[in-house]
Amino acid sequence: MAFKGKKKTPEEKMKEIEELTAGMDQQIESYFVSEKAMREHLAFMANFHNYSQRNMVLIDKQFMGAQAVGSFNFWKSKGAAVQKGEKGIKILVPTPVQFFKKNGIDVPVSSASKQERDLIDKKQLETSKKTFFKIGHVFEYTQTNARELNLSVSEIFGKYHRDGSLESSKEMMVALDKVATKLDFTIVDEAPFELGTAKGAAAPNEKIIALNPRNTEFENVSVLIHELAHAKMHTPERAKELSTNEKEFQAEMVSYVVANRYGIDTEDFTLSYLANWTKGSELKDKERLLKEVQSTASEFIDEIDSHFEQVKEKELLQSKADDIAYNLTDQALKVHASHSGQELNHKDPAMFIHGISSEFQPFGEVNNLDFDQYRQERTAYTVAIPQDTGLTLVISSQYEKGEYIHPLHQLDKEQLVDKQTYTTLENGYHDVLLKQDEGYIQSFAARLRTEIYQEKGPAADKKKQNPKTNTVEIER
Repeated sequence: MAFKGKKKTPEEKMKEIEELTAGMDQQIESYFVSEKAMREHLAFMANFHNYSQRNMVLIDKQFMGAQAVGSFNFWKSKGAAVQKGEKGIKILVPTPVQFFKKNGIDVPVSSASKQERDLIDKKQLETSKKTFFKIGHVFEYTQTNARELNLSVSEIFGKYHRDGSLESSKEMMVALDKVATKLDFTIVDEAPFELGTAKGAAAPNEKIIALNPRNTEFENVSVLIHELAHAKMHTPERAKELSTNEKEFQAEMVSYVVANRYGIDTEDFTLSYLANWTKGSELKDKERLLKEVQSTASEFIDEIDSHFEQVKEKELLQSKADDIAYNLTDQALKVHASHSGQELNHKDPAMFIHGISSEFQPFGEVNNLDFDQYRQERTAYTVAIPQDTGLTLVISSQYEKGEYIHPLHQLDKEQLVDKQTYTTLENGYHDVLLKQDEGYIQSFAARLRTEIYQEKGPAADKKKQNPKTNTVEIER
């Protein structure tokens, strides 16, 4: 589970939330980037091509927030590869073309004849250059596997990403999906537009939240909390009253507080992120902003705690069920031993119904019982299947009344046995059904013979008995 701490009272939870928000707020005020970190970052960024202003605008328009970009060959030279399915970011690549004059017309040198090339080399033909542009493609850092390979980056660049590990990210995502449902928001599998370096986005009007497919599982948790905070607090009406800085401040504070509650450390990222959004800007009515943060964080934590309590309860029930199954098997074997005086030695599969059977009996016979006649709400059984190795395969299971027709039905639907074992059990069951049908036919024939004898007496010679099939044939 993501959280295994002691269950806290609402007062304890709120006190912890208030302490976290106050503590982070103080750290933001004193946050600074050292000269050493800045020099390291500039040196790291110097590895990347210095694109023109026009190309920088083109890059940002296609992949918002892109900073560390390079060509396919650039990333290859760094030992990294572009991830499958990623689309290149288009840029304009300057391509100078050399011309020479031919009959007063500019002709590309590449089209010159051998004689003309000789004249150009001897500078007897005047040349000129013109710059044209062709389309090139580059890729951003997150479009490659550079991060997975742990390629060295600067401290500042590293803080653009949320790194860490989480024991149960899947359960946390399920819990956060419940939070989204409560807010009437849907978490979509694919963003309606390219998110670029943004980790996620919330669209209040469309009531959707999208996560960047390039995120790690760890990132998705804290990012989703951030976007859910936007969804909760920044309704179209409230959003009009706040600046972008204030909205980002609130959303990231909620993400930090909630993540901290479940042992998810995002402090480095959060400090850098909040410092960037609050630097040089005024947060109006900060007390109200923080109160809204605390209230939202508390609401999210209550919903997540509720989910994990359900998970814990389910785990306990499963543990008890496992114990019951083990005890049932042990009990069944003891019952059999007490009746036979020896361990299981059936040549054919046998079954024991707990609370009904007194000993193991042929599987087909027990499986054919009418379980509805018993008042048990749960059918618990143990099947013993002799193996060619001389050992006996023992399977115990149970199911609620009405959930399955009989044990064989459950064994099939839940795939509790392999195909070969299932076929063996099925054949045993079918043999019993065939014997039952044969018995019914014989009983019917006997009744019919009696009725004819009583009606016509011994002289009734229009009926014949077929000794081969043991049935009565009546001439019409």
